[in-house]
Amino acid sequence: MMNKKLLFLAFTVTFMGNAYCQDDSLKVSPTENQIFTDNLYSLPDPKVTFDFDIRAAFTSGEFKQFYPKDGMGGMGATVLFPINKRNPLDVGFGLGYYFMSHTSSDFQYYSPGVGDYNIESTVSGSMFPFHLVARAYPLKSVRSPVQPYVEGLAGFRLFIVDQEINTFIDNTGVELPPQTETNTTGSWSYGFGAGVKVRISKKNLLYLNAKVDQLYGTETDYMDPTTINLYDDGSYEYVNQRSETDVLRFSIGLHLMLE
Repeated sequence: MMNKKLLFLAFTVTFMGNAYCQDDSLKVSPTENQIFTDNLYSLPDPKVTFDFDIRAAFTSGEFKQFYPKDGMGGMGATVLFPINKRNPLDVGFGLGYYFMSHTSSDFQYYSPGVGDYNIESTVSGSMFPFHLVARAYPLKSVRSPVQPYVEGLAGFRLFIVDQEINTFIDNTGVELPPQTETNTTGSWSYGFGAGVKVRISKKNLLYLNAKVDQLYGTETDYMDPTTINLYDDGSYEYVNQRSETDVLRFSIGLHLMLE
């Protein structure tokens, strides 16, 4: 009987000891508030972000009817300042450049006092947009590698016609300083768009960024590149068109976040 009591006592002590050790090692699962707080602390907190992209703009509306080319290529940059790491809204501005046309001709001359010389006359057309930008990321408070967004834009566009005349004297090999002339018109511009950025480098906060924007432009004068005439006296002429200047813009590039 004594042996049975001792055996029961040993079993009881062993069981209680094991139970105590197991209880001591238990981990309490985090609460929803703890999960949210930990995720919040892990969110990126950039002070400024940069978009660098190449662009293609396709004419629409009246612009498509009057401008002889369907589209134009270019590049641009957007600088945005996040309100904070939880607020979905970033605000900033964007700049761009679009190549619209290029016409060039060479003319050969002879002067008794100078000898043979060559004049190259070039006329180029381009568009420079400037927009204030407000962009909203619905999933900004979620640390997701894919971030869709919507944006609104408002600003203006400049349409610039540049002529440059370069003179090269054959006998001496001297190239004279270029002569330039610039004509500029402008229009107000506004629009909206949507895009998505996909993280490609977690450490450097670098994303691949693609978007599309519908931009509306008020009426303005711009050069019809099919009507440019260059004359051997260095002068030129072209026909102006006038219409609204709506474009559908596609962009792809890189989005960089700096904390």
